[in-house]
Amino acid sequence: MPRARTALLVLGLLLHASSFSVAQTRTAAPANTTDVAAGRKVFDAQCAWCHGTDGTGGTGPNLQGKLAHATDLKSIVDIITSGIPGTEMPSFRSPLTERSIRQTATYVRSLSRGAARTTAGDAQRGAALYSSNNCGGCHVVNGVGGILGPELTTIGARRGPPYLREAVVTPEATHPPGYLVVKATTADGQDVRGIRVTEDVFWIHVRDAAGTVHALEKSKLQRVERDLTATLMPSYATRLSSAQLDDLVAYLSSLRGAK
Repeated sequence: MPRARTALLVLGLLLHASSFSVAQTRTAAPANTTDVAAGRKVFDAQCAWCHGTDGTGGTGPNLQGKLAHATDLKSIVDIITSGIPGTEMPSFRSPLTERSIRQTATYVRSLSRGAARTTAGDAQRGAALYSSNNCGGCHVVNGVGGILGPELTTIGARRGPPYLREAVVTPEATHPPGYLVVKATTADGQDVRGIRVTEDVFWIHVRDAAGTVHALEKSKLQRVERDLTATLMPSYATRLSSAQLDDLVAYLSSLRGAK
């Protein structure tokens, strides 16, 4: 009898080990290519508007490489299903079926596992161009720089090379939220143009190109003009050569925050 029990115990352990091995193999198996293809179609129709073609980033984050809010397939499914509170990422529970959501998540996961994002430029030369063109006068990188423009410490993790190049060449086409350009005309005819910092019924605060914040009482202004497409960011289309633009984009792409 003891021998029979021992045999059963050994058999049970072997079966458990076998099932565990199969489970591990299934977990490590590559994504179903059919799901990836189907997910890409959904992504192109529903998600590329914000996240860019191939998930390289646009008004929404870059999805290639490490994802800030997702670590596995389930968490990506949860984000697509419920959105991310406090951000512009909406819930797709209504327009998409559970199957479509899972297929889309599978495609997004394939992007984060994909090939490394490379650019034609040299990041080291790009860093020198960033410095020589005084980009740090308006942008913060790792706690150093000005605040007139968006912080760039993690821009490479949030935006892909095509978006970054367009932002440098045609900045008005990639207007970042929170940087509305306004022009306030005072009672004596002086114009104050810059980025709107805050605004309420009675006051508007404007940061000009020199970084000075003007507190303006609306009742004492002739008018306030808000330009939804304007930007204080200059275009570098003619200031830099094509090769230099490649280098600058390579540097910006390398900015992904703490390792």
